[in-house]
Amino acid sequence: MSDTTSPQRWLNAEQVAARYGCGRVTVYRMVKRGQIPAPVQFSGRMSRWDVAGLNAADENRTPK
Repeated sequence: MSDTTSPQRWLNAEQVAARYGCGRVTVYRMVKRGQIPAPVQFSGRMSRWDVAGLNAADENRTPK
């Protein structure tokens, strides 16, 4: 067995907010504006953002 841990692939709203230095409500506003991709719904109340999708959005975003 390997002791290597894989990087986290999915983030919840709180983790995405920490990544961008904003609040959870702002994260959903960013989704509505098309600044970041929408989360993936895993169940009725559980949604997560794919880190690869967030990284791609960051690369495509123009600096302000």
